[in-house]
Amino acid sequence: MLSREENELLTRIEGDAPMGRLMRENYWIPFALSSHLVHGDAPMQVRLLGESYIAFRAADGRVGLFDELCPHRRASLALGRVEGNGVRCIYHGWKIDVGGCVVEAPTQLVRPEQFAARVRVIHFPVREAGGVAWVWLGGTEAPAFPELPFAREDVCSYWCVSRVPCNWLQGIEGTLDSAHVGVLHQTWLRETAKVEGYGNINLALDLPPSYATEAAPHGMRAAALRRTSDGRIYARVSEYFMPLVTVVPVGRGRPRDGSMFVIAPVDDTHHLLFYGYFADTPVKPPEELGGAASDFVPDPHDYTGLRGDRSNRWGQDRELMKAGHFTGFGRTLLEEDVVVQTSMGPILDRTRENLSTSDVAVAQARRMLLEALRAARAGERPPGSALAGEAVRMPNAVEAVLDEGVRWEATT
Repeated sequence: MLSREENELLTRIEGDAPMGRLMRENYWIPFALSSHLVHGDAPMQVRLLGESYIAFRAADGRVGLFDELCPHRRASLALGRVEGNGVRCIYHGWKIDVGGCVVEAPTQLVRPEQFAARVRVIHFPVREAGGVAWVWLGGTEAPAFPELPFAREDVCSYWCVSRVPCNWLQGIEGTLDSAHVGVLHQTWLRETAKVEGYGNINLALDLPPSYATEAAPHGMRAAALRRTSDGRIYARVSEYFMPLVTVVPVGRGRPRDGSMFVIAPVDDTHHLLFYGYFADTPVKPPEELGGAASDFVPDPHDYTGLRGDRSNRWGQDRELMKAGHFTGFGRTLLEEDVVVQTSMGPILDRTRENLSTSDVAVAQARRMLLEALRAARAGERPPGSALAGEAVRMPNAVEAVLDEGVRWEATT
């Protein structure tokens, strides 16, 4: 159980909060799906760590991310016009190029070029990797981007994004909690298990897992271990890349497949969830894998699109439950995750929890994040910091049925 002070340290990311500083100064932060950044579209409004920005795709394909407010009179650039490789403020016509330089300042009549060159624009380096756009908010030269398993050029992937009205850590902890999979998602998993090649999912439905974790340079490996009927161990090993990315097995037992959860902290009480899966071969949307209703038509900018709030149980269908659906959320598996995290409240009070043996990975992640804060205060690099050196290839999540005596730590 955490103290109130520890809960505050872990969850608060706005302003000068230590966790927000830790993220800004050490990690690339996701902010959009690459497919949603289209040249000619209006500037995208982006909010991260309690600050507001705009992003746009230039004619040459690059992505710019700036302070939302124009450096001239502070009007919102979300209202601006994307022209070529820049965005023009509609208030007085100033234009800022994708690299963050003022290239036109029509209101300045004396030596306008020299004047524009002296104007400071708050802008940040952007890197697109794995179908997601990431930003470096650290205020230093952008470091190498980590070689995440889903960011390879030779993989196929599916992505969606959801807007979640609760704190970022509730999202991360959901990705590390394998014990809920066979309970919360049981109806959807039974459907997915019927799809050819996903037979291992049945093993995740049989019994609650025991848990084990292992520290790693990038963060943590977390193993959910279930004994099979023939006396072996079914191991699902997830990889947690501190502080915002988790990759988990998808149930096919293949070394180059995975499902990814990427969290973007919007402010203290909201986050974005980028969810998807990847493989060597073309991937199918959730409705073809048993993870969403066949007639479900999602909003591309808010996949889960919650259908209400606490007053109507977030759209839960109790009649559907009576008909056999375990949760009553019949649109998509992902909706179940978002609803239960939202139901905890905007920021979970962890001082009132009663953790059980299945919460080992959740508890370990909290300890690691608190230790990362202590390391940062001492001037040390926390696990997975992009500033720690050259980018290295990150391990993928794995699953395997292990013979007696084989240790899960050996699975790769």
